Amino acid sequence: MSRRGRGIGEVRALGRVTLQDIARALGVSVSTVSLALRGSDRISAPVRQKVIEEAAAQGYRTDLAGALLRSSKPRIIGLLCDISQELHVEYSRDIITEAEQRGWLVMTEDTAVGGGGAAVARIMQLRAQSLIVVDPAAIPPQTLEGAGVPVIEIGQKAVCANADLVVSNNDSGMRELVALLDQEDVLVCLDGGGTVSAQHRREALRRALGARGASLRVVPAGPTMDAGWAAMRVVLAEGGFSGGVVVCYNDQCALGAMSTLWRAGLRIPQDVRLVGFDNSRIARSRAFEMTSIDRNPRSVARFAVDRAILRAEGTAEPPVRIEVDTRLVRRLTA
Repeated sequence: MSRRGRGIGEVRALGRVTLQDIARALGVSVSTVSLALRGSDRISAPVRQKVIEEAAAQGYRTDLAGALLRSSKPRIIGLLCDISQELHVEYSRDIITEAEQRGWLVMTEDTAVGGGGAAVARIMQLRAQSLIVVDPAAIPPQTLEGAGVPVIEIGQKAVCANADLVVSNNDSGMRELVALLDQEDVLVCLDGGGTVSAQHRREALRRALGARGASLRVVPAGPTMDAGWAAMRVVLAEGGFSGGVVVCYNDQCALGAMSTLWRAGLRIPQDVRLVGFDNSRIARSRAFEMTSIDRNPRSVARFAVDRAILRAEGTAEPPVRIEVDTRLVRRLTA
């Protein structure tokens, strides 16, 4: 359509959506919209939800710069994670969704860019009122403690003495895995390396196997597709492995191992049963249909956001440890 033929409504659609636009559409006051978007308890939950939905439908975006200037305590949660990891991406999406439903903004920084200390420094420039940290072991404890705001950690072990910790219980998912693989005698674990997360997953697998007598071989690998690909090549090159089960540190590692097995002419699951961890988009993809252990990221995100908001609002209760069960999701590879 030419410029001359555009209607008034179409011209308006190109402009920035305001609080007045949302208020007009819902037949409420601008102050009601403003309070609802800030998550104020002065507005009923049904009205807040309607405002949030209308704002999303109109493409409303918060004026972050203005909010930072106007408020002594902007409703901002800082999120630190490694966006090269599928699980961290899952957490970030669910955390953003949970926070926005409560009227809070989430500012995300990648810990892989310049290191964890640099990520903390960048996020604090945005005046975050609390921090959620995925895999806190990647950041020096003194850096997190020096941020000056409450810290909520998602991982296996707290690195800050005063941090709340949300933990995934690896044991529950590993027990389900071992029950599924009850008749298998040869298991290969492509390990995640020296991280705290890798250690806890490896130990959970050993506990689940218990006194079964199955042969468990732990092979150094890592969290990437290349790591899984290379580790599986080592297993095949050393000989003695023509079938059994391969349990991988995460789904990215499992996808790399899958590539190596296919290239070697081994069929999955007829010759080798393959299991990933995290139940990420890779595992759920119809292209791979990968059996994987789900970490229930939505529940993890909900607990983390709850604690982040409570801490930002000033609760002084002692640090808490919240545990979320994992579960096995069986698909075609096992």
